[in-house]
Amino acid sequence: MAPGRRERSPQPSSNPTPAQRRRGAGEGSIYQTADGRWRAVADLGVVEGKRLRKYISGATQGEALRRLREAQRAAEAGVIGDGRATVADLAEWWLSAVVPGQVDSPITLDHYRSIVEQHVVPGLGNVRLDRLRADMVDRWLASRSHLSRSYVGRMRSTLAQILRHAERRGLLARNVANLAVVPKAKPPAERRSLTPAEARRLIEVARGGRLGALVICGLVLALRPGELTGLQWCDVSLEGHSPTVSISGSMKRTTNGALFRGDVKRSAAGRRTLALPSIAVEALRRHLSAQAVERLAAGPAWRDEDYVFTTPIGTPVDPSNLRKAFDALTKSAGIQGVTPYVLRHSGASLMLDDGANLEEVADVLGDHPATLLRHYRHRVRPVADATKRMERVLS
Repeated sequence: MAPGRRERSPQPSSNPTPAQRRRGAGEGSIYQTADGRWRAVADLGVVEGKRLRKYISGATQGEALRRLREAQRAAEAGVIGDGRATVADLAEWWLSAVVPGQVDSPITLDHYRSIVEQHVVPGLGNVRLDRLRADMVDRWLASRSHLSRSYVGRMRSTLAQILRHAERRGLLARNVANLAVVPKAKPPAERRSLTPAEARRLIEVARGGRLGALVICGLVLALRPGELTGLQWCDVSLEGHSPTVSISGSMKRTTNGALFRGDVKRSAAGRRTLALPSIAVEALRRHLSAQAVERLAAGPAWRDEDYVFTTPIGTPVDPSNLRKAFDALTKSAGIQGVTPYVLRHSGASLMLDDGANLEEVADVLGDHPATLLRHYRHRVRPVADATKRMERVLS
């Protein structure tokens, strides 16, 4: 170096390499280590108040960048952790961040959470997303074959929705839940309806008891158990020449066991106003008088929530308690193997057996005629007899 001349420091290159460029916030960083390998740091965001970072290395700068982008895609999809994210990680994120923006009903959200917590996580939760295969899903579904086929189908559909979220984010090459097969399940117990004689016997046994009006209304109006227990006095009109009842709500239960009055099924057709037969009007008037006596006996403990059918202190009827009381009632009437839902099935079947029009009965049930024929119509007589009708046709 010549005397008096100062050594100039090297100027930065006008074309910096990708590793030299300043990366934006959240893009991570990449640099070369002393041993010649490349190292990247991925910012995975803040989880439970802590910022998560993943350190990635590669033999070349391109490999390190590729692995950095994979980790960033996982973070964008909301998967907690790194490339070793599991089905449970994705399922929990899907429940907390995706489903609330897609559904309005708390019942639907509880339904999804129940399937995830009771079936998806115990069965597949520990499996890494990048190692999940269709045969694993097949075995998982087969292990639930003791459940109804429709419920197992909903389990597969829920898993498919969860994995679709990962598929859209590039975390999965394909949705293996769509390739899985729902196994054959045990056939459900065959539902039946009461015969006319059984229906009359049940009414005679129930009349005068706490369930008398409930049984009569359930039969003559073909109501669901939830519609019966969710019925309120403000929806009942017992005066005038045309007494009516409006079906505007249904008793439901959240996954944590709390009862609440929600909307009816198929809300457009399910919300309906029905004419009350005289047998139901008389039963409801007797029930109203009996409830007034219970209200006085309960005193300050009475909870006035306007429900027609209640516990002795005015609270909603728990479905499990209703089943127990109904079981004792049917046994007294010599009827075995039925649940409160038999009232809806029997009401529909007895109306059709008496010659009622299909559309008329469907309007009473608040359901589609095809659903009525598929689910609610049963034979109520031991011998199918069309002789009189055919004699009239052919005479």
